Amino acid sequence: MTTPPPRIGYLCLCENPTAEAGRALIRQFVLVREADRMGFDDIWIGEQHFDDVWPTGASIALLGHLTGVTSKARIGSAALLAGLRDPVALAEDVATLDLLSKGRLNLGVGRGAPFGLVGKHFGLDAATVESRMFEALELMRKLHAETDVSWSGKHFSTTDLTLVPRPPKPIPVWIAAGGEANIIEAAKLGHGLMAGATWTVARLKKAVALYREHSGGADPQLIVPRFCMTAATREEAVAVAEPYLAALAERLGAAGVNADPAQSLALDPAALLEMSIVGSHEQVAARIKALNEELGGVYSVPLIPTSGQFDTVKHCLADLVDEVRKLLMDD
Repeated sequence: MTTPPPRIGYLCLCENPTAEAGRALIRQFVLVREADRMGFDDIWIGEQHFDDVWPTGASIALLGHLTGVTSKARIGSAALLAGLRDPVALAEDVATLDLLSKGRLNLGVGRGAPFGLVGKHFGLDAATVESRMFEALELMRKLHAETDVSWSGKHFSTTDLTLVPRPPKPIPVWIAAGGEANIIEAAKLGHGLMAGATWTVARLKKAVALYREHSGGADPQLIVPRFCMTAATREEAVAVAEPYLAALAERLGAAGVNADPAQSLALDPAALLEMSIVGSHEQVAARIKALNEELGGVYSVPLIPTSGQFDTVKHCLADLVDEVRKLLMDD
């Protein structure tokens, strides 16, 4: 039996090639609006702090704007750093986003990786942020579902609190923190899994197996972001992707990301190009199909165009909808 094709998403990192953050955010949201008009299934916003290239620290504000410029696609955070935030304020923000989007919100949460610089300026270490993240999610779930909530936990407490507004139904949650303990916790709580864009297929398979082991066999509703570029020929796509991925690997190396090639290919530009979804329309469709089959079914593949140039990204997004998607639907 053929595995159904995944949803196709656009993960907007708010590329800022000219070091003009305001201009970049405005232009990137034009692309977001276009992606919604074109018919992407999901549109995701990243969260990066103190980053000149991806100026997306205020992800709640960006998600709020996203609700206003889209009307069809599901919108999501990839991933919001819940452990940095007060859970009551976060619960209000998330409920409001879900209501404004008319129930289109997907909530991806993580601790942020690498975390060193973020922790330094927020006064928290990685372990504390992970612990706060799961407690905040559980408190938020109660605040969204119940009235007169009292809570006394390791990090947060509240008494007889009724949240206003509350969402009409539970908001789907994905966990982006990739450690084994986090995958097990996500499985026990019934949350989905959100992979990193540079995770190897071997790591993805291991994460899925671990999740199923601790969820009673349930699938994790896996989200697999991938860097992507498509054009009429592979040569054209590679010419755009290569310099972008080389610069990305250099930046990530300087930031101290995971250097284990069994876990992530982030620091090897050639390997990163090979594992990214780059090529002709036919090749890109074949790569998405193969990824979906290898993992036994993927909920969504949010694609990150490998360019900071507005027109290049717009053409890539159009090709993904007009050319690639119809190939994915073929038997």
